[in-house]
Amino acid sequence: MEIVEVAQTPNPNTMKIVLQLSGEDYKPNTYTSVKEGQPDFINTILELEGIKSIFQAMNFISVDKKSDSNWDDLLPRVTETLENI
Repeated sequence: MEIVEVAQTPNPNTMKIVLQLSGEDYKPNTYTSVKEGQPDFINTILELEGIKSIFQAMNFISVDKKSDSNWDDLLPRVTETLENI
């Protein structure tokens, strides 16, 4: 999956990741745990230790980390996961 941009948000626990996706493919939704029927890439990211939730809308996701996690460690794992899907 191609990443177009990774951007900080006003919330230090949230990163916005713009993806090369058709906005028609996905409806806005918030994911907080791995569940059957969710997009595979959402479940894969949620399995990473330190991820709290993911909001998906159109061609981007907002990834929320747990407050005790560090983006320096977590963000490379998130982007690698997306690039390998």
